[in-house]
Amino acid sequence: MFRKIKTKLRQQSIPAGKLIAYSFLVIILIGSILLTLPFTNKITPTSYINNLFVATSAVCVTGLSPIVVREQYNVLGQLILIVLVQIGGLGFMTFLFLFLNIVRSKITLRNRALFQEALSQDNLALLPRLLRTIFIYTFGMELLGALLFSLVFVPEFGLIRGIYYGFWHAVSGFCNAGFDLLGSTSLIKYQLNPAINFIVCMLIITGGIGFRVVLDLYDKWQNESHKKTYFSFSRYCHSLMLHTKVVLITTLILLVSGTLLFLTMEFSNPATIGTFDPGQKLMVSFFQSTTTRTAGFATVDMASMNRVTKMMMCVYMLIGGSPASTAGGIKTVTFAMMVIMIYCVINGKSEVVIFNRRIKKRIMNQALSIVSISIAICIVALMMLLTIEPHIEVLDLAMEVFSAFGTVGLSCSVTPQLCSLSKLIVIVLMYTGRIGPISMMFLFSTRNARRQSEIKYPDEDVLIG
Repeated sequence: MFRKIKTKLRQQSIPAGKLIAYSFLVIILIGSILLTLPFTNKITPTSYINNLFVATSAVCVTGLSPIVVREQYNVLGQLILIVLVQIGGLGFMTFLFLFLNIVRSKITLRNRALFQEALSQDNLALLPRLLRTIFIYTFGMELLGALLFSLVFVPEFGLIRGIYYGFWHAVSGFCNAGFDLLGSTSLIKYQLNPAINFIVCMLIITGGIGFRVVLDLYDKWQNESHKKTYFSFSRYCHSLMLHTKVVLITTLILLVSGTLLFLTMEFSNPATIGTFDPGQKLMVSFFQSTTTRTAGFATVDMASMNRVTKMMMCVYMLIGGSPASTAGGIKTVTFAMMVIMIYCVINGKSEVVIFNRRIKKRIMNQALSIVSISIAICIVALMMLLTIEPHIEVLDLAMEVFSAFGTVGLSCSVTPQLCSLSKLIVIVLMYTGRIGPISMMFLFSTRNARRQSEIKYPDEDVLIG
């Protein structure tokens, strides 16, 4: 009997998207239980719903929290939290692949396809090298960030605590999590500290551009450097993959535009940057532009921002970082595809072309599906929260919704005010935002095309617009 059940389970083929989603769910549940235990808390353990919220926020690298991490959890609890952040940032499947390599276990073709799905890659042969790059690059950047942070924290907190804080915040920063051990005001006390601003922005950007981009930049640099002719930067840029070009250009545009918009909207606001000199205003604006799309660290009081700034930040939080990175959101490439598609439609072009390369209609359909479903989810969630929490300002709730779905972590001090039902809605948003794009791409992938009927129906027009 048991043999029959075992054989039946082996024969069942669970889609890769579901397996990835299940892996995140299991890690969240384990983390929430560990954080609830008395020996991980400084004080009386908070409610399970709060610990589930924090565990979900950590695994989904969001940063929203109904409690103050430093005040609630002891060192063991803090280490469990940062491990959840690390696993969530890189993905459980990435660590599973590393474990299978360490124990020299045979990796089947189906497992390779699963890892390929988790990392949004279309080249199966490149997968082992990409995974090695992920670990080397991740731990290298986190080590660099920890060393730089320690230079600031050691003089302030002492040797042991300074190094510990440096390590902890380096992982949180690179994984775009937004958690900190500095209290309830995030990084506001360091808002005019150039070192902290630079280190955090460096970690966020390097963690959010995507591992495939990093590998492509390195490979093309090696190829260009080994040529007998002189090094040409223009030739180097031209040789990059289309994906890399789109990511870098879109990231640069979003960083610059976000900085200028925040600077303009908050220029005269005394509660944020209105009292600073021009250089300080620019530095704080750049920091908030960087952290808004993905990380969730803050050097200004979110609740004190102008209403138009909050609206702008909701849009940037929805966009998020780049594919196959530690960041969330609909992703920069998805946003770029939608903008370019709209431009092509307005100009009467039948195909989407970038850098003399035609984008497949399948990719455009996936991008349109991701954007449409993501916006719909956020609108429905916002309507639900407005019904449950009528006493909270609508824009503050909107910030909470887009921050959760975009796995950002910025909040107008709303999270602790939410009731249990509202917290469950935000938990679902964070979880959906972390695994949603992967699941949606699997759902609309052409690999399911064989399930579709081969019947061709006649065409007919409908009126739109």
